[in-house]
Amino acid sequence: MPEGATCNPDVADTSLRQRLRHFNGFLAFLLVVSGLCGFNYGYDVGTFSGVQVHPSFTRSFGECDENGVCALPGWLSSVMTATPFLGKALGCIGAGWVAARFGRKATFYLLCIVSIVGVLLQVTSVTSRAQFTLGRIIAFGQTGIAIVLVPIYQAETTPRELRGMFASTIQLMISLGQLVAALIIFGAQNIPSDTGWRITIGLQLVVPAILLLLLMFVPESPRWLLDHQRTDEAFSSLRKLRKHSSDEDIHLEIKSLKYACTHEDKGTWAEVFDKTNRIRTAIAVTAMFGQQITGQAFPNQYGVVFYQSQGFGQKAFLFNVIGNLTSLVACFLTWSYVDQVGRRPLLMVGGFFMGVWLFVLGGLGTIKPGGFTPSTSNLLVASLQLFTVSYNLSWAPISYVVVSEAATLRLKEKTNLIASVVSVLTTFAYSFTIPYLINAQYANLGGKVGFIYSTVDFAMVIVTFFVIPEMKGRTLEEIDQLFESGVSLRRFRDVKTRTAQQLYESHAGKLTDDQAPGGP
Repeated sequence: MPEGATCNPDVADTSLRQRLRHFNGFLAFLLVVSGLCGFNYGYDVGTFSGVQVHPSFTRSFGECDENGVCALPGWLSSVMTATPFLGKALGCIGAGWVAARFGRKATFYLLCIVSIVGVLLQVTSVTSRAQFTLGRIIAFGQTGIAIVLVPIYQAETTPRELRGMFASTIQLMISLGQLVAALIIFGAQNIPSDTGWRITIGLQLVVPAILLLLLMFVPESPRWLLDHQRTDEAFSSLRKLRKHSSDEDIHLEIKSLKYACTHEDKGTWAEVFDKTNRIRTAIAVTAMFGQQITGQAFPNQYGVVFYQSQGFGQKAFLFNVIGNLTSLVACFLTWSYVDQVGRRPLLMVGGFFMGVWLFVLGGLGTIKPGGFTPSTSNLLVASLQLFTVSYNLSWAPISYVVVSEAATLRLKEKTNLIASVVSVLTTFAYSFTIPYLINAQYANLGGKVGFIYSTVDFAMVIVTFFVIPEMKGRTLEEIDQLFESGVSLRRFRDVKTRTAQQLYESHAGKLTDDQAPGGP
């Protein structure tokens, strides 16, 4: 074993209290700012789940029957829910290029501008389905920017002991956004005029406005600055991030990072899939693909619609609030312990229980109309709620952690872009097909869709066991060493590695020995 090598599981297994010692006020500030980038994504998803059944919205954009009952037709619900993910894909593509060329901070500003434009188009729509949908497409562009930008920025600015906590914050904020949206929808459900849904959607202007004010205090990524030979600015950035470190320690960290990145230009697209990096690309893609393929779009985007289709009426809005509240609690638990428990156990255990609850839902879906008792109705609600809890304990936040760690530094923007686009396209396919699967005028599967999604969940547990390694407690340079070791992905936990600082000190020591009298 090389001198100075460490087995980082010991570091990763430290308690929450010990890991929080690496926190300082400025890191807490960055945690909030970067997390806020995901708030509007959750708020939008949570909002439209209820807005699409709001009486004034369905009168303006839906179709009414002879009894005056209005609703969005299945095809329009699919279009308004699924096409925004095309905007999310464009956001992913644009974010990678802007972040690499102009910096992470410039991309944060782009996120805010895109969000504001999209929301304004939606709230100024009167009866134009096209304008409202275009606004949603543009607004979702900011979510694409967020899922590419935030994991990269957090991985480059946070200590290894806190990286899992930081990377899972985006899902915590998504869940918080969904909860706030559910509460507002619950309160606005009885407002008869268009004011109800316009205010609900217009509140999305608040977060980007706050971010625009806070971004002036956010430093650029020190790794990006070093990559562009802006050493003095990198020192200033690290000075803000490492409040408890001396200037000598910060200079040593900069020298270590520069040494680790020596001769590393930005990689090409061909390298993303070459023999050295294709496994890392597959891990990132698997994490983001699994996050969306496991059925989360069903309760998140169509939960209210499904509950109402099962005869729960206005209780559907209350169930939506409860689901989002429990999701937030689950995310907070994962946020607190992901760096202690690890990535693989949470993904596999959470994925297994997701499959269990959806299988229960599928079984309840086989009950014929009129055959439901109060007990079976309660079990139906519980199965969907418990699926959401299991999802937010595992795949929802952990996927962002894995994608922030998997790619090598020189290919991070490109790898994260590919993983995010795959995620978006998967969500698009799911979101577009769900109304056709559950609605009575089409496949009319109802709760039986649980059989489909539970099968996928169980399959992803197996895939995780073989494909996604444990990377907790490692610096980004150490993760590079893990993949260079040639060890099976399932045995990464036992591999000895060295930090960038240890590599630099070893290199500096050799130079000193070479220059000593009598040296070679």
